[in-house]
Amino acid sequence: MSLLLNKKDLKKAAEELSVIKLQDVIRQLNDVLEERQREAETIEELKALAKQKGFSLQQLGFQVQHELVSSEVPGESAEKRPVKPKLKTINKDKQYFYVDGGKLQLLKTHTMKQGLRDRGIDILSYSDVSKKHQKEVQALLAEAEKQAIANFNAKVKIWNLWAEANGGEQLSAK
Repeated sequence: MSLLLNKKDLKKAAEELSVIKLQDVIRQLNDVLEERQREAETIEELKALAKQKGFSLQQLGFQVQHELVSSEVPGESAEKRPVKPKLKTINKDKQYFYVDGGKLQLLKTHTMKQGLRDRGIDILSYSDVSKKHQKEVQALLAEAEKQAIANFNAKVKIWNLWAEANGGEQLSAK
């Protein structure tokens, strides 16, 4: 795949292939491009549905990863610089919780608040969590921290690929 990232190497490789092989490669690349576009459309539909229902994709068990593969027209500007990732720390005093079905849940995105309130579910700050549910807080925060680290590491991989190709700063995973 790194061969495709450098136009000179791609041109050199194309000169070595026969016309039939080139047509086969182009067909395969077009198939992959169509599949990726369908995936992107499906992800957008899932995001819209999840937002409409008051959930995040992460809360529903999906891990969203941004890919370096762009849907730009070939020959246009070079790939864009990804956002430099920052590890989000979890401070229990700044987290919000809610009780759903008798079980304490961590409010993962603030966009969920209105959807939960519309369903009649109260949003609680850490200090408002009942003693009955206090023991669940640490497990929820540990899971949230684990997810934050996984998201950070996925973004670091993307950043490091870009940094390697463009002479940027390499980051280390946590």
